[in-house]
Amino acid sequence: MTRLIQPKWLAYQTYKFGTEDSRTFISNERLHEYVLLEGLASDLWKVISDTQDYNKIKEWAISKGLDKELDGFIDELKAQDLILNKTDDITNTQTDIQPVGCDSEEETLKLEEDMMKWCFKNGYLYSLFVELTYNCNLKCVHCYNPKNISNIYINLDKMKQIIDEARELGVFHITFSGGECTLNKDFIKIAEYARNKRMSVEIFTNGQILYDNPELLERIIKLYPYRVGISMYSLNEDIHEQITSAKGSHHKTLSVIKKLREKNINVQIKNFLLSINCKDCISVKRFADEIQANTSGDTSLTPTIEGDTKNFKYIVGEEDLYELYTNPNSPLNVKNAVKRDINKLLDEGLCSGGSFSLCVTPELEIRPCVSLPINLGNLNDTCLKDIWQSSLNKDLNSKLYQWQQVSFKDLKECYKEDYCAFCTYCAGMGMLENGYLKKSDVLCRQAKVKQKAYNDIHKNKKEEIGKV
Repeated sequence: MTRLIQPKWLAYQTYKFGTEDSRTFISNERLHEYVLLEGLASDLWKVISDTQDYNKIKEWAISKGLDKELDGFIDELKAQDLILNKTDDITNTQTDIQPVGCDSEEETLKLEEDMMKWCFKNGYLYSLFVELTYNCNLKCVHCYNPKNISNIYINLDKMKQIIDEARELGVFHITFSGGECTLNKDFIKIAEYARNKRMSVEIFTNGQILYDNPELLERIIKLYPYRVGISMYSLNEDIHEQITSAKGSHHKTLSVIKKLREKNINVQIKNFLLSINCKDCISVKRFADEIQANTSGDTSLTPTIEGDTKNFKYIVGEEDLYELYTNPNSPLNVKNAVKRDINKLLDEGLCSGGSFSLCVTPELEIRPCVSLPINLGNLNDTCLKDIWQSSLNKDLNSKLYQWQQVSFKDLKECYKEDYCAFCTYCAGMGMLENGYLKKSDVLCRQAKVKQKAYNDIHKNKKEEIGKV
C-alpha cells in the first residue's frame, strides 16, 4: 500500500486544521451518509486528502504519536467507503438502490444543524445558494422570479472565482438553481468544478433539459450530487401541466425522477401546493415513498420579487389547508408539530439566511436568501470574502452584519398571539407582502388553521383514550 485515494463520491471540508478544535465534515454522496471527524482524526483526514502518499502520511502519524492507530483508522475509512487503494477500481459507478438517507433522517438533520451552528460560531460560512439564471423553459403560474431580466447568466469564470472564495470561507454545501439552472450554457462545467473542489452539490431543476439531453443527465449522475430537487406538482398529467403551462412537461419530469432514483441519486420531489393541486400531495408522497425519494409539500405562496400578487388567486383555501393538516396521510399533517416557545424565540436570529448561508443572484447580488431581496453587496463591485469578513469584523456599515443582528423581538407585529407558536416566520414572505420586518398574511392565516388542526387532532385523541 503506497497510495490512498478518496473516491469521487465524497464531499468534505476540514476546519481549524492543527488545533484541538479541528473538525472535518464528510458526506458520502453515494451512500447518503454523513461522517464527522474531530481533533487528530480530523487532522489525519486532511493529511490523507492532501498527500495521498502512505509513506508521508505515516511520517506525519509518527510525529503525532499515531503510528500504531494509523492502519486501523485507514481500515475503518475503507469500511465506510471513504478511502480506496490505488489498485481499486475508482471508475466503478455501481449504484445499488438504497433508501435516501441511510442514517436516520432525524440524526442526519441534527448533525447538519449542529455543523451549521458550529461553522457560524467559528466564523465560517456553511452553504451558498446560487441562481445561475432567471431564465426558464416553463411558465409556472406561481413563479416568483422576475420576468424582465431572464437573459442574465453567471458565466464559468465568475463562478469559478465565487466557488474558490466560498471554499476558502468554509462552504461545504452549494446549491445551483434558477430560473432553470440547466439553461446556463456553463451549468455542468460549473457543477463539475464545485464537485472537483469536494463541495456537496445540490441541483434544483424542472428536469426538462435533462430528459432532452441524456448525456447531460449522465454527467449529473456521475457527479454524485448530494441531492437533485425536481419540481413535480401532481401525478395527474393535466394538473401538472396546468401549472407549468407546458405540454409534455409531466412525462419528462416523471421520467427524469425515475432515472435518477434508478441510479441511486438522492431525489427530492418539490411539490409546491396551490388550489389546483393541493389534494394531490398525498399521492405524490405515496409515489415518493415507493421509489425511496423525499418529498416536500409547500403552501407558502409569495408575490413575485417585483411585488406582483396576481399569483395569489391560486392560494390554498382554509378548508383545504385544514384537511391537509389533519389527514394522517398528508405530508402536511400537524399531529407531531412542535409548538414554538415564543418567549425563548425572541432573542434568536430571524432565519439561517445571512448566518449559515448566502444567496448569489444572476446579477451577482448577494442576499441573505433567495426569497429575501435585501442587497448585501454586489460581486461586480466587491468579493464574497470581503462581504463575509466585514460581518466577522462587526463592521457597523456592513449590511450583512446589520442583518445578522436582527432578531424576532424586532418584529413589532408578530408573536403576540397564541397561534403564532405554529408560525415559521419567513422574513422574505413578510417583506414581499407588506414590507421589511412586517408580518406575512399568508403565514398568519396558515398558523391559525394549523393551530385549530393541531388542537382538534389532540382533542379527538384524548376523547378516544377516554372511551377505552
